[in-house]
Amino acid sequence: MSDGQDSEVTVNTRALIDKVLARYSSEHTTLRELIQNASDAGASTVVIRFDTDPSLTVPAPHTSDKAVLLKHVIQHHTLKRLIVSNNGAPFNPADWSRLKSIADGNPDETKIGAFGVGFYSVFADCDEPFVVSGDRTMAFYWKGNTLSTKMATIPSGQASSNTTFSLDYRQANTASPSYNPSKIPILPTLCQFLATSLTFVGLQSIELHLDDVKVASFTKVISPPNAIQVPPELRTETEGGLMQVKQVTRQQSQIDAEWKNVIATAQDPPKRAAAVVQAEVRNAGTTLKSFFSKFANPPPQVPVKVNKPLPAADSALAYGDDISGESSGIVFLQVSTVEVETRVSRTFAAEIERATKKPPPKKTRIALLTSPYHDSSATLASGSGTTAELSSKIFAQILPSNSGRIFIGFPTAQTTGFLAHISAPSLIPTVERENVDMNARFISTWNKELLRVAGLACRISYMSDLADIKAKTQKDPSALIPQAVYAFKQFTGTTSHPSTLLGETIEEAFWNCSKERTLDILSTKGVLPSRYVRMPAETLSFLGEVPMVPQELASQAVAFMVKLHERGFISELTMADICKGLESRALNEEELMEFLKWCGAKLESQEMDTLGVRNLFDITVANIDIKPGIMSSGKILQLGDIQTYVNAARITPTLPIPPDTIPFAFSKSLHPKQLQLFGWSELTIPQWLRFMTTTPVLQDFTSSEKLASQVLGLTAKSWDQLDGASKEAVVSILTPHSVMPTKMGMRRPPESYFSSVKLFDDLPTVAPFVVSKEKFLLALGVRKTVDLPTVFDRMRNQDPNHTEKASWNHADLIRYFASVMDELPVGDMNRLRHAPFLPGEGKTVRQGQLFKAEDLYAPGQALLSLGLTQIKLPFEFRPSSREGMLLLRLGLKKWPNALTITSILHNAGKANDRQLYTLAMEYFVQNHYQHGYSTDLKQIALVTQPILPTEQVPFPTLVAPFQCFTNQQASCLGYPILRADIWPHAEKFGIQRDPDIKDCVQKLLKQPPKSKADAEMQFSYLAGRSGDLDKQPNLIKDLAKAKIVPMFKKFYIEAHSVGFEDYRKRQTGKSDMRLHHYDSPETCFVGRDQDYKGILDYVQYGPEATAFLLKVGAKHEPSTVDLAQHVSRNPHKFLQTIGHEKYLDLLRKLAEHAGTLWKDQNLVRLLVSSPILLGYKDVIKEEKKASSVEEDDLDDFEDPDMAREWSLNKPDELVIVDDVSHFTKFREYIIACPQDDILESFYARFGVKKISELVKKDQRVGAVARDQGPAAKLKKDILERVRLFLHEYERDGSSKSIRHDGRWLASNLSVQCVADITIRYALTDRGVAHKELRTAAEVKIRGIGHVLYVTPKYDIYQVSKELVRLILSRPKQNDVIALERILTESLRRLKEKGINVERILRRKEYEARIAKQQELEKEEEEQQRVAEQMKNAGHIQPENLEPPATPDKGVNMPGAFGSPENPNDNPNKNTTGMELADPQRDNNTNEKSVFNNWARKLGLKTPTPNTGTTPSTGDRASSPNMDGPQITRDIAATRSNIASAIADCRPTNLQNVKSKHHQDPPTELDTGGYCTGAQYENLHKAFSLPYQGRHVDIYFGKAESSTPAELHAPLSAFLPLIFGLTNIFGVNPGAVAIFFDRKSNTVAFNLSGSLFFNLAWFMGVHFEGWKKDKEGRLRALDSWFLTYSHELAHNLVGDHNARHNWYQQQIAIEFSQPYREILGGYLQGL
Repeated sequence: MSDGQDSEVTVNTRALIDKVLARYSSEHTTLRELIQNASDAGASTVVIRFDTDPSLTVPAPHTSDKAVLLKHVIQHHTLKRLIVSNNGAPFNPADWSRLKSIADGNPDETKIGAFGVGFYSVFADCDEPFVVSGDRTMAFYWKGNTLSTKMATIPSGQASSNTTFSLDYRQANTASPSYNPSKIPILPTLCQFLATSLTFVGLQSIELHLDDVKVASFTKVISPPNAIQVPPELRTETEGGLMQVKQVTRQQSQIDAEWKNVIATAQDPPKRAAAVVQAEVRNAGTTLKSFFSKFANPPPQVPVKVNKPLPAADSALAYGDDISGESSGIVFLQVSTVEVETRVSRTFAAEIERATKKPPPKKTRIALLTSPYHDSSATLASGSGTTAELSSKIFAQILPSNSGRIFIGFPTAQTTGFLAHISAPSLIPTVERENVDMNARFISTWNKELLRVAGLACRISYMSDLADIKAKTQKDPSALIPQAVYAFKQFTGTTSHPSTLLGETIEEAFWNCSKERTLDILSTKGVLPSRYVRMPAETLSFLGEVPMVPQELASQAVAFMVKLHERGFISELTMADICKGLESRALNEEELMEFLKWCGAKLESQEMDTLGVRNLFDITVANIDIKPGIMSSGKILQLGDIQTYVNAARITPTLPIPPDTIPFAFSKSLHPKQLQLFGWSELTIPQWLRFMTTTPVLQDFTSSEKLASQVLGLTAKSWDQLDGASKEAVVSILTPHSVMPTKMGMRRPPESYFSSVKLFDDLPTVAPFVVSKEKFLLALGVRKTVDLPTVFDRMRNQDPNHTEKASWNHADLIRYFASVMDELPVGDMNRLRHAPFLPGEGKTVRQGQLFKAEDLYAPGQALLSLGLTQIKLPFEFRPSSREGMLLLRLGLKKWPNALTITSILHNAGKANDRQLYTLAMEYFVQNHYQHGYSTDLKQIALVTQPILPTEQVPFPTLVAPFQCFTNQQASCLGYPILRADIWPHAEKFGIQRDPDIKDCVQKLLKQPPKSKADAEMQFSYLAGRSGDLDKQPNLIKDLAKAKIVPMFKKFYIEAHSVGFEDYRKRQTGKSDMRLHHYDSPETCFVGRDQDYKGILDYVQYGPEATAFLLKVGAKHEPSTVDLAQHVSRNPHKFLQTIGHEKYLDLLRKLAEHAGTLWKDQNLVRLLVSSPILLGYKDVIKEEKKASSVEEDDLDDFEDPDMAREWSLNKPDELVIVDDVSHFTKFREYIIACPQDDILESFYARFGVKKISELVKKDQRVGAVARDQGPAAKLKKDILERVRLFLHEYERDGSSKSIRHDGRWLASNLSVQCVADITIRYALTDRGVAHKELRTAAEVKIRGIGHVLYVTPKYDIYQVSKELVRLILSRPKQNDVIALERILTESLRRLKEKGINVERILRRKEYEARIAKQQELEKEEEEQQRVAEQMKNAGHIQPENLEPPATPDKGVNMPGAFGSPENPNDNPNKNTTGMELADPQRDNNTNEKSVFNNWARKLGLKTPTPNTGTTPSTGDRASSPNMDGPQITRDIAATRSNIASAIADCRPTNLQNVKSKHHQDPPTELDTGGYCTGAQYENLHKAFSLPYQGRHVDIYFGKAESSTPAELHAPLSAFLPLIFGLTNIFGVNPGAVAIFFDRKSNTVAFNLSGSLFFNLAWFMGVHFEGWKKDKEGRLRALDSWFLTYSHELAHNLVGDHNARHNWYQQQIAIEFSQPYREILGGYLQGL
């Protein structure tokens, strides 16, 4: 850049000013800027003058009235010029310099001007402003788009101290194309702007002139400032720390305005006709209205719609028609000024100066304008004159009545959010001065700090207003509420516009400037900090000491109160506040009532809980019962002690109540629910009585019959509503005290008697009282009868003077007590019940003996015969009489109960008293239902005393009811059976039919049957109890495993054979069946077919016993699991007992259920560990061992010369025969499994291995035969005949058994003829091996597929055996034989044997026709393509092409034209190229058909699909005996495909080399070739060399390890040679690669179009000659030229056949001429 040229940026001044002025779109912009300049210049007065041009259409009125003339000027003149002058300091040279430069603002930080573009607002209306200041003047003018100035000096006589701006309006210039003069601005609006502008600027007056007439003037007067002390609780420093308040002053100011009256209406729009008519109608009176009403009579219900008159018309009407003279107005303001010091960093100051062109001021001021408080009936703005009302409009924006504005010298569009104007000259506005900049980084920080100062100023002003209110607190606080509301509303924050952030910042500063969260507010206790004041609540007299916000104040200033609460400056009324108020003094009765009502309401509304109310009660004290005039009257009520309240419906409120009960006077106005929410409960009767029976109230209670009657009456009244516990409490409270009024005085209730008791006159009977309920008195113990001691005493001595009178007898006592039976107390009845006062009769009664009633029976003869004692009465006993009822209540027995009878039976049996036993039994049976003995059945059944006779033992031997049963079969288990004559009554004694089944089972388990008869009986009996057994399955499980089934076995008696039968001994003689052992039912079998008799235990019983055994686990026949368990425990016993044939059947049975057996892991382990598997081993018979017989694989499997030995073995000792040939080889060394599919699968579960897994097969294939004809013929036969073989499988539905079909064989099976095949078989774990020669062996070779090796004289059977393993999933021996027959038999023989040959042949013929048709179509397409190519290349037409002569070689020579390319050709037939046509073609051949045959042979036609060639493959086999290259060449030409062959060459990489997997079918040249694609399998990439701008990949063979340096010399010769030929042939160089493999005979190979050349071949054959002389180089070039041609030919033909040789020769001929042309130069270059 140092060499560059400098140039300046040009500026289009006119466009720049226009763009700047686009930001100044507000009204009166020019005047605002000029007034601001005057204020910055220190002026006190500004004069604004509009010069006008007269109207060209409206003439001036002919009058001398100045007002009318002025009105004409206002309405019809147009603006010509604006002249603004001020008396400020004249411009100095710096000011003149800044005036003519844009963006050079006033550097004085105390001035408002900042951007230096304000003056240019004059260009909005004026093109050439003129400025005069002091003695100098400056004129602006345009030169094109460039603004220029001229300055001049005014003569001293004309100089002035004022500064004047003269602006000629652009649109007022008649010569201007934009001539369109403007009308006079709306003067009232302009006056409003000027009055507002005067508010905060430093001016004192502004005058407005229209031509020579002063139409308005404005004057500002300010009082001296009064200092305001900053409250100490406020922070004077802003949040950002940039500013601090130093001083605050307050001033009162006023603005006076005078104006011509004419301006009020001169510019009003004209009145509309409708408005005029309406006005006239309104002023016309009723007469005119009635006149117009004739034309319209609307319904009286619908009001007439009257259009609103225009405001202008109203205004005109309001001002009147007099426009002469002047009017004036005045407004009073309150201004608070804050002096601020700033502290900013240098970096911050620099950023501010960069943005505003002036540094931030060190000191600044912020003024706050608020409206002072005034009465709602007064106004801050007043006026005088005919248009005095205009003052409200002029001063509308001065007073912040709706919203405050931000003033930056002049009002902006930004509101403050408070009802206060804020003037901050140091605020940095946006360029157009309408908004405050809150976006720029440093400017926004500065502005926010200033706004925080403004918020602090608002807070100070607020506190000053509250201080004024506080000074007036001696008045009634309610009178100060309007002033407080005014202050609250002034500083209630609202959303500011357009920037909400500005208002939020001011409001946050207002609230956050205090050190504590509090500010002064008006409360009921005067002005207090808000933290001591609570939010307004309902008027509560009991909280008179808690300062709260007056409700009226809160409702009128809701928003302010909400903000107070949200910001935490004031809190709701809390419990602590209420507690404090309650603790401060005692409540009077009215306050207590109000307090209780308030608590009840709060609880019902869930604003308070019971615990909170109780806490308040604990601290609440009230002074109640104060009597006027008595100082010491009254008592203290501790509300926390109250627990109960009085229910007037139950307790009379005037009666004494406990001290913890609230007096009824305070609770009567509260709902019981509220009282209960207080935690109070209703005063219950027991609680009240407990209080009444305590001193000192008890003295009155026991002495005053009136009080006692009231208390007892109330208690009796509530008696029915009391619960049992309360009644008991009442009784326990009252009975100890003498509270019962009687005729004998106050007595205890138990000592009192009902008034109805008249047995004795001196008894204390109860005096009547209100609600004296009988049951209440009875509960208290008041007696209805005389107590027993008294009765007995008084009846014994009726006359107190005669003690010798006889006492009453028991009959008299019975009659008396019967008469008062219902009134006898319970205690007396109980004493009477236990008193022995009754005589009895019976065998055991002594003379004079008395009995209790419960010890006696009612009179009856039958009872006496049973030996029972009965009552002795002088009268007849009747249960229904009162005497009988009394005796029965006292416990007299009507008859003996069941247990008494059983006791008599037991004692009779014990005493052997048959008569008594019989009487008792008859009494029990006869009276069983009458006396209800059935209800005692359970008790009778549980009697343990012996009371019943049995069938087994005669009387007197008895048993208890639970010990005998009625089912005679139960006796087989030893249970007693009830005697037969009592069976009908067995149920009356609770006797069961059968004993408990559990007990029966226990008896059977403890003592199993010892004979078959016992077993039969016991098992049959239990069979009948099967229902009971089903209910207890655990018993069945116990029986199934218990040894309870007796097993009997033949026992030989005679000495020589004594003992139980043993199959291992020979025993004869006499014998009988004896108990041998016990078996569990689950191991027994009850079947008739005893297949395993002698091994398993079989039993035979009757149907019932058998059913029982089956139920408890016995089986008819053993299950497979049973058999498996038994055979695993003793397999040899099974085999010896049933023989090996049945043992095999047993194993088959187990095999069929192997899945079930294998679910039991324990059983599986037992089976695997036991030698249960049966196997055999073939052993040569002794007489045959001497002779050796050659075995054939297909001989009978069971050789008669072999002896088969069966044995039991473990799994690891057996082998599964899955290969018969292996078995025949090693049959003497292995134990084989039975030849059965089911058993083999079963044995496999045990882990028995297959013989194919044990025999290791090692195949050794000899050298590949040169003649592969037999292999090709065999493959052809296989592919043809295998379809016939598989066709039968497909037809009979065995297709699932087919592993691979014929198509798969065609693609994946190759056949190769080798010299010999040797296979060695080794049995690994036996150490035995066998070796044999084979004629066929199939091998799977990785990368190639399946290869079938055969010897020249192969055996079709062995071929079939190898093939069936490929084509069938589970081949069998018969499959091998069937495939052998199909391969060897002719089609005619196969057809005679029923094989569907015709169908197969027809399908083949059809496929051949389709293939032929496709071939012809491709030939025609190829012919057309080749012809077109030859035509384009300038070659001769195919019709003129003469075929070359056939070489004079044997037909079997490689490359000869007669080489067999078609499998249908006769290989021994001598042919020429002319005779190679398809024999199926039309015999009428012509020249065209001959050419087609030649074209097909030479590659001009697409070869038939039967050729088996794949043009894209290049695999060839190399001969292991080849020592050097042998290149067979033949001469022919087919140029048509050479170009495509070259184009098919493509690059490759190592991944393609590794992933390439292909193999051409072997051909007759593969045994002697030098070009084999199999070479790629041995290669890996070694390195890359840069050559001719590209990298050549070098591949190494497996055994190569040479370094690049070692190969540098040969590569330096070989690479130019190969790539020189690459250029000659036009092959893509990327398709050429070099490999180095000295172990390989491969010279080069073609891998899918990529050409690989062997450097080792070049080094071994040509490198020495290359270095020696020219001849050596020529020989190398010729050799590799032909090799290159050879590999290119492989792009057309994959095989080494005649077609490939033809293309190789034609490629060499085609490029021989270019090769010779560059050969000389190439050699020279080398």
